[in-house]
Amino acid sequence: MHVLALVLGACGTTEPPADPTPPGPAPEAPFAPPEVDDAWALSLPDLRDQTERTAPLDPRRAADLARVLSIRDPDGDWIARAREWLTAASADASAEGACASALALARLEARDASAPRAAYLVAFRASLRFAASDAACAGEAEAMMRTLDAWRPSTAELGAIRADPDAEVDPAAVDPIARWAAEHSDEEAATLESLLVYGHGDDAGADTVRVVLTFDRVVAFEHGEAEATADGPRRTWLQLASVTPGEGVARSLPVGSGGLVRLTVADQAGGTRVAFELEGTSRFDAFALPDPFRIVLDFETGGARARGPVRRIVIDPGHGGDDFGARAFGLRESDLTLDIARRVRALLLSRLPDVAVIMTREEDVLISLEARAALANAVGADLFLSIHLNAADEPVDHGGVTTFVLDTSDDRQAARLAARENRTSVAEVSSLSRLLASLHRQDQVAASREVADQIHRSTLAAGRAHLPHLYDRGVRAATFYVLVGARMPAVLLEASFLSREDEANALRTPTYRQALAEGVASGVVSWAAR
Repeated sequence: MHVLALVLGACGTTEPPADPTPPGPAPEAPFAPPEVDDAWALSLPDLRDQTERTAPLDPRRAADLARVLSIRDPDGDWIARAREWLTAASADASAEGACASALALARLEARDASAPRAAYLVAFRASLRFAASDAACAGEAEAMMRTLDAWRPSTAELGAIRADPDAEVDPAAVDPIARWAAEHSDEEAATLESLLVYGHGDDAGADTVRVVLTFDRVVAFEHGEAEATADGPRRTWLQLASVTPGEGVARSLPVGSGGLVRLTVADQAGGTRVAFELEGTSRFDAFALPDPFRIVLDFETGGARARGPVRRIVIDPGHGGDDFGARAFGLRESDLTLDIARRVRALLLSRLPDVAVIMTREEDVLISLEARAALANAVGADLFLSIHLNAADEPVDHGGVTTFVLDTSDDRQAARLAARENRTSVAEVSSLSRLLASLHRQDQVAASREVADQIHRSTLAAGRAHLPHLYDRGVRAATFYVLVGARMPAVLLEASFLSREDEANALRTPTYRQALAEGVASGVVSWAAR
């Protein structure tokens, strides 16, 4: 019995020995950022702590919490902290949520910092930086800019961002157009040879006007702006160093279009000042063109044009007058483009009877590049189509059809073609490329590519009915001066290769030129019916 009792006790009646290591605290649950609606119920120390912990995990949520803190803890720098978090979160354009963080920063500036002008700059930068990677978000940025239009910053500030949207620069301190001119100026005395205004007179009251100042050399200048005061109207001006107005340059000119009331030219110590009196709602962009050096200013009222029915189309036959364009095998580009453009116009008038079709030139005359887009702007065109023929100084493996939109490009061949069409050098095209192409709004770039695709496909197909091996050179981007500043979708078509003998022989025949015109018109009609 004694042994049995011992065995029974060994089988379970004795308690196991105690664990020598006492149990530790339960593992801490992962931190979950508080909802903004719950922030009001948290104690102030807890809200401060949780906002700080949220910042590296979810900068936008942290910024919203900081907004609550700015009310509950008014002595803190919470809006400035939120600005830092959102700026950091939007710095890398490839990071997830970067564009949304930029929009949150713009809203913060407008709503909480009471800085709508700063908000416009943030939205403007976002509209450029994220146009390719997050088109929907970039579109929201553009919509925000329209809301903030009354606080639109100066051309210099916007130009600095256009020149490099990713650069960390002080936009108020840099005017890229003036910088370019200063770099290319030899500081010698210069003459303002002409001052032309497009879009006034018979067009007075229109919502756009272009002013072109032409000089005999590149000149350095400074740009200034002043808001309306009790002592004077809103105005902007160009201070031109070492410049004298030439004979025939008007000293005062009433305009009355695009929000530009009047311009004046006045002698100043060491140079000339050209001043522009503006209505309060007028906006403007400025850019420079070389060979000859020109400063172009586009003034406008009203917002971006809504996409609607096509009512007016401007067709631009390339070159003209003393500017023959390409010449090969006894043919001149300027003659052929005028003939093709006339055929396109006739076809469009029959197929789109409710659409006005306007030509930049009806005869063999010279029209400046800047005047062509100015005409399209002045008449409120829905499409600007410039028709050209390609050529090369050396033999090429392929000719064919190319269609261009205005945008930045590192394509050397496209730059060489643009230099020929612009009547300038490749170096000048390259140095101005980013600045000029950025003047084409992102929504215009998308619309221009859409119509370019339609025109390109149908022109190529029509040409191949006569030349089966007509090469497809594609839809590409380049900096063509004739497209700069156009407010509507704008396309430049190189309809065939004049310096290739087979295409030149075809271009010599009315049948081939009519076929190309049929292709161009079909593409425009398809786009107009979208």
